[in-house]
Amino acid sequence: MYRDQDTLYIVMKYIPAMSLGTAWPSITEANKSSIVEQLRCIFDQMRALPSPGFYGSVNRGPVPHRYFFSGERDPAVTGPFQTEEEFGKAITLRSQTMWIESNIHSFFSDYLARHLPSALRNHPPMFTHGDLYRENVLVRKTVDSVTNEEAYEVAALVDWEAAGWYPSYWEYAHIFPLLQWTDDWPAYVEKILDPLPMEGVIMRLVFNDLEF
Repeated sequence: MYRDQDTLYIVMKYIPAMSLGTAWPSITEANKSSIVEQLRCIFDQMRALPSPGFYGSVNRGPVPHRYFFSGERDPAVTGPFQTEEEFGKAITLRSQTMWIESNIHSFFSDYLARHLPSALRNHPPMFTHGDLYRENVLVRKTVDSVTNEEAYEVAALVDWEAAGWYPSYWEYAHIFPLLQWTDDWPAYVEKILDPLPMEGVIMRLVFNDLEF
C-alpha cells in the first residue's frame, strides 16, 4: 500500500493457486495432513510474535472486527483495549447498543453484560489472522520429490482485514460458530489450532446474539 498525493493504492500480487475449499473434497488424507501441518507451522509462528500488551489493530488502533463497530466511535466499544475485561465489555456494549437501536430490550444482552467479561479471562493478546476458513487458504499442486506423487503446498493466506491483536482464544473460538459439521474440516482445524471448546461455545452464543 502506498499513497501518491491524494490517491491511496493497494498493490496486489497474483498467486497461481486454488482455495483449500475447492481442493479439499478431492485430496487424499495424506495431503490433508500435510496441508494442516503446514498451516500449524504458519499459525504457530504468528502466535509466537511478542505481545505489545494491548488488544486492537496492528497499528494500535480500534479492533478491526464488526463486533467492535460504533457509529459514534465510542472507544469503549471500538478499542484499543488494555485489558481482556475491557475487550469483553466492549462486546456486551455492542450487543446492548444494537438491540436498543432495534427498539428491543434484550434480556440475553443483559446476561452477557453480567457474565461475559468474567467468563473469558486469562487470554493474553496474541497476533491473530481472524478469518481461518478454507476459502482464505490458497494451495497449489506440487510433486513430492521423494515419492514422485502429487502433493500440495500452502501458497498463501488471504483476507487479512480483520488481523490484529486479540485474546488468545479468538482465532479458534471466532470461527467455531460458522464451522459446518458436514465433513472432516472441523476435526482438522483442531490440528491447526488448539481446540478451546468452552470459549467456542461462548462465542457461538455471542454470534447468535450479534448476527441476528
